[in-house]
Order: sequence, then structure tokens, then C-alpha cells
Amino acid sequence: MNISRKLIGATALALAVSAPAPLIARGKAQVARPAAARVAAIPFTAASVTRAGGGYRIEWTGQNAGTVRVFASERPDPVSTGKPVAEGLGTAAVTVDGLAPDHRWFFTLVPAEGEPLVVADRGLHLATVPNLRDIGGYRTSDGRWVKMGLIYRSDQLNRLSDADLAAMGRLGLTTIADLRTVAERTREPDRVAAGAEPLVLDIAKDSQGSLGGDMRGAMAAIASGHAAEMLVDANREFVSLPSARAGYRDLLQKLEAPGTNALLYHCTAGKDRTGWASAVILTLLGVPRETVLHDYMLSNTYLRAKNDAALAALAKSGSPMKPAYLEAAMTVRPDYIQAAFDEVEHRYGSFDNYIRHGLGLTEADIKALRARYLTK
Repeated sequence: MNISRKLIGATALALAVSAPAPLIARGKAQVARPAAARVAAIPFTAASVTRAGGGYRIEWTGQNAGTVRVFASERPDPVSTGKPVAEGLGTAAVTVDGLAPDHRWFFTLVPAEGEPLVVADRGLHLATVPNLRDIGGYRTSDGRWVKMGLIYRSDQLNRLSDADLAAMGRLGLTTIADLRTVAERTREPDRVAAGAEPLVLDIAKDSQGSLGGDMRGAMAAIASGHAAEMLVDANREFVSLPSARAGYRDLLQKLEAPGTNALLYHCTAGKDRTGWASAVILTLLGVPRETVLHDYMLSNTYLRAKNDAALAALAKSGSPMKPAYLEAAMTVRPDYIQAAFDEVEHRYGSFDNYIRHGLGLTEADIKALRARYLTK
């Protein structure tokens, strides 16, 4: 939600390895696994990548995985086509340095037993679009993983620097879905990455309140200390509004469409309308509720610097508004998104009914989405 325009050579490895000869062919690393392992499930129960300084910390937990080789690539391939950078046991943590800092790196964990897993730092770390991140890399309740490099969520794109726009262009985006109102789109039009087509999905079009663009009403609610109530109501409307149901349905259908490669969706802060979109997608794919909530709450981390700057501007402006009131509007809280889940239960009885009857997806749609965005 937009509060105010003013307020608002050699690769150094920490754990270096030399790949055995069978893993190197024509300058590219090939995954060599015994035939029995090719049909085994992914043995990792947890895996993460965190950019730290100029390097990456990669951690994983595996069950009967044996030795795990790590390959780095600029593409999220399900099998390694990158270069070997580290190895460790079935459960380990390694640090990889020396990779080009201006590229996004994917790491393929190749176990001795079982199928490989591609992971990456979820955040893109772009200064002018801080809440741009990948929603992949989460494990589902049945042990599969949401693929990385295919679905991105973001805050506003009108402030993109040329460098960050170029970085977005390397993501392979074919669609950028704008969840904002016509007033927001007119006032702050997107900068769209090359190769991506814009898709307008006005989630709040049917809202009669601040969600629909009533900025005076929104500012009055914030100034009087009612931002939390406003956002609880907004999350209910993400489920109840006809325009919201149509918008989220169209987003899911675009994700399913044959021509879609990678897709990005966003609003202004990338936390409310975008937050519910992420919750819907991840829940449909089978990600546990606690993980969905974790992804939702990450907006507070990614937006911290942006929000701190807005609070500093508020202090300099001499406005009588209390900083805590504005902060409640700029951040996310568990009770905000819980209001949306509660509305789902109230109106449809279950999330499955919401997907099928509220958003109108068929069983074939659901199967197609899971087949495309989940590992086997």
C-alpha cells in the first residue's frame, strides 16, 4: 500500500574441491549418478542459500544422501550444468566465494543417493526494488520442493534504476503482473524488464475503502492509529471482493499458461496484495502454513531500510503523526494475513473450496500448476 510519495581470475572457495574426472565434460559439470539413484526422491529435508558479503553460505540437511557435491550456475537447471564449487556430507554447511557479484547464482546439490535439488538466495538484493524475491525453494508437506527461478514477488517497479532493470532482464521474465489500482499505475508506472509483457490485475477495483485507492481515508486511518484495523479489513477483501477473486484467478491461470516462462507479480510495497498472492500460490502447491507465514513476514526484513527511510522523512517533516502508527501500515503482522485465511474458512469452509469455488480453478488446473512448479 502506498502511504505517501514523500514518506514512502581464480575462484576462492572456503571449502574447495576438485571434481572427479567423470563429472567434467566439455567444460560443463555433468551429474553422474547410479541408475538406482535416478528414481529416488530428493533426500534433502532442508536447504538454504544466504548471500554473505561477497560469498554464499549454503546449508542443507539430508537423509541418506551420502556425499553431496555442489555446482554453481546462472540457470536454475534441475541437473547440474555449472561448475563444481564445494562438497560436504549429507548434512553440512559450506561457504563459496569468488563468483561474479553482478549475477544471480543457483546451486545444485547433487547427492550420492537420490535426486538433485536447485537452491539459491531467495532475495535478489536490488537496491531500488528491495522486496523482489523468489518464492521457490520451499519444501512441501509431501516432501517435494517449489522450483526456483520461476515465480517472483516484488514491491513497486517505478523506482528501478537502470542497473536493477538490467538485472531483472536477466531473470527470463515473460510476464509482469501489476496488482495495483489504476491510480497507482497512473501515478507511478512500472518500468518493465525487456522481454516481459505487462498484465494488469486490479485486485482492489471493487473496493469502496482505502484498498480501492481512497488515500485520504487511508491516511486518516493511519493518523488516528487504525492502520492495523485497516489492513485486517483489506486482507478480508482479498478473499471477498469479486475483483480480487478474478485477479488472483487470472494470476494462477497465467502461471499455468504454456507461454509463461518466469513470472513476477507486485503491488506497491509488495507485502499485502502481493503477500496474499504468494500465500495462495504456496498453499495450493502444498507448502505448510507455518512456512507460508514465514514467507509473508519476510517483507519486514526486506523492506526494513525502505521503511526506516520513510520514518526518518516523517521525523524531519514535523508531522504530528506518531511513527508507530505509520509503521503499522508499512509492515506486516501475522494477524493481517490470518484475517484472509479466516475469511476463506468463513466463506468457503476450506482452502480447497476457496481455490475451486472462489477462484474457479479445476482439478486439471491444480494438477498442471503442481506439475510445473514442483519437483517430482
